[in-house]
Amino acid sequence: MFKKFIFIAAFCSVCILSGSAQVIHKPADLMKIMKASKLSYKVEDMYIDMDIKDYSKVLTESNTYHEDSDGHMIVKKLVLSKDAETDWALAEKAFTVDSDFKAAKKLYKSVFDLQNDYYPAKIRLGQIYEKEGDFEKAVSSYKQAISKNYIDFISHWHLAEAYHKAKNYDEAAGEITLASILNRNNNEILERLNEIYADANITYSDWVFSPQVKIFKSQKENEIKVLCKQDWNGYAIGKAIWDYEPGYAEGQGEKPGNNSLMEEKECLLNLIAGQDTSDITLRHKDPGIAGLLKAQENKMIESFIYYEEFLRSKPSMVYELPNNVIKKMRNYVLIAHAGLSPRKK
Repeated sequence: MFKKFIFIAAFCSVCILSGSAQVIHKPADLMKIMKASKLSYKVEDMYIDMDIKDYSKVLTESNTYHEDSDGHMIVKKLVLSKDAETDWALAEKAFTVDSDFKAAKKLYKSVFDLQNDYYPAKIRLGQIYEKEGDFEKAVSSYKQAISKNYIDFISHWHLAEAYHKAKNYDEAAGEITLASILNRNNNEILERLNEIYADANITYSDWVFSPQVKIFKSQKENEIKVLCKQDWNGYAIGKAIWDYEPGYAEGQGEKPGNNSLMEEKECLLNLIAGQDTSDITLRHKDPGIAGLLKAQENKMIESFIYYEEFLRSKPSMVYELPNNVIKKMRNYVLIAHAGLSPRKK
């Protein structure tokens, strides 16, 4: 099962990203930029803990799908066609009110025949098969729904539950992980993930990556205050330059304040570089840094960025990601949060 992983180049003094003029600078390069700057960067120790931000109410929605258009994901909302509206309403009544499964199945199949991209009909059919105890048909129906819309968290959640009821715990763990990624901050899914993981003899470690950094303009002209805790120096300097150094983001082909993948890679790799000169016992005191080091060890930095940073603050970004990136994120979660060992192809 869990076999595909992201592979990126190991951090070096300057890493040139293929197909672009972007470069990842090492700490010494960033220090030179700071010293040559017209701005005055004041880097100081921070003695308080930065609060962990609560994103539990920032969720994604169902009935959203994406299409690949020349490498760009176009996000759309699923709409029930006029032709299928009547059968859908009758099917919903037969299933949810009358518990007439035979009639409901016939009507849901009719809806899908009338509109073969309306995957909720396949989800409903899967639910009926589950109630009838036919988990093989339920799994097949949920897989058909997923084939129509890979990014629908509800389809993956139902598939996980069907696998779980059939005592196929490894497959259930993989699907509930995908459901959690597709609705990153949903605590109900996370609760089920922990329960399903337990049956699969997996433990989910719910650590959070929380940068211990505070950067702001001081009252002095052209002065930028950079406060950070021990071990966060390289990350803080990188963020300060990306946020405030005139022309730096543009020179990297990014918009200032855009919080791009390139920016995060550079700052994280400088954070990792900073760990090499620290007391080894400090590396694992911060679970976020420990998780980052594990991601780097397994060549999963991009998955780390998406899962730990981008999808926490903006879970709907998952709509814009290709399916293969989401699948790789599943494997990242199982390694970095559940402690599973990477498996070779």
